[in-house]
Amino acid sequence: MVQALRTFTSARAAFEATRGTDLTPTRLIYAEEFSTAQTLRTVRPEELRASYEGWFSASPGVETNIFNMSGRLTFNQAVLFGNLFFGPVLTGVGGAADKTYTFPISNVLDNVKTWTVQLGDAQAISASVPGTKLNYCMGSTLNYHWEKNDDGAVLFNLEFLAASTAAQLTTFTGALSDLVHIAASSAGTTVYLDAATIGTTPDTNVKSVDFTLDLQPTPYYGLNGSQAATAVYRPNHRAWTATIVRSYINDTEWDVYVSKAERKVRIRTLGPALGGANYKIDLDLYGVYTDRTWSESDGVIEETLTLEPFYDTGISGSMAHVVVSSEATVT
Repeated sequence: MVQALRTFTSARAAFEATRGTDLTPTRLIYAEEFSTAQTLRTVRPEELRASYEGWFSASPGVETNIFNMSGRLTFNQAVLFGNLFFGPVLTGVGGAADKTYTFPISNVLDNVKTWTVQLGDAQAISASVPGTKLNYCMGSTLNYHWEKNDDGAVLFNLEFLAASTAAQLTTFTGALSDLVHIAASSAGTTVYLDAATIGTTPDTNVKSVDFTLDLQPTPYYGLNGSQAATAVYRPNHRAWTATIVRSYINDTEWDVYVSKAERKVRIRTLGPALGGANYKIDLDLYGVYTDRTWSESDGVIEETLTLEPFYDTGISGSMAHVVVSSEATVT
């Protein structure tokens, strides 16, 4: 018998054309940590039977499943994540090797893609050591972190809600080839803070940006003859926060915090040359500072600013996202 080992963990996924449809995975997905959390509630009535024993039956009840993945971000996977959290665009634009994905972030459509996911130990997977398969994985939260600490990698952490039961997977499906991935680095990142035209004024005093997008999905438990949710809906506003840590070298951002003026923030990460351009991740945020605190790091006074969404009439929204990678298509 082969012992299941963390080092042989493998995951693969496919974008669902119709949410909840079981698909053969189309690509390998990568992370430094994967996890699933299955919560299967127990129907266990406490009965009065003239006895100090009170429980005589148990049955499976409602099931919920959460899928998590985290690690160092690559430009190729940023394209996948963009489809799951920002908007659908499955084919890059450009005639050369550099393919541009401009994600259509909608204010009126729930148009983000969902995943079918398979996860398990590639060496040990079998009927006795099954992996996990989840359908209808809807993006819940996405976190990106830029900071030149440790190796300076751009970090990601994603959480998904699944409108399905966790199926035991005895063998992987799909013959998938590996891909070349280029890691995104905070060493190639510039942060721009502007009042008018976004991307105009670089601020090299910014030490880190921590961005969390929450689509605020909700499982809907219709009476469908299954333990799982019928669907995962998005009945609430999307929400995001960006925590910006900056050395207190001047009062520029303090003044903006006090005035509650709109702040336009671009986080741009460039990679090596690719065709006629470079690998690139642009995240544009339009918001207002809702909090500001002081702290000290290695003797340097820093301000921590919390940016939250503000509707900008120029883009008809509060954020924009563009990725340039070598991925010609993600279908």
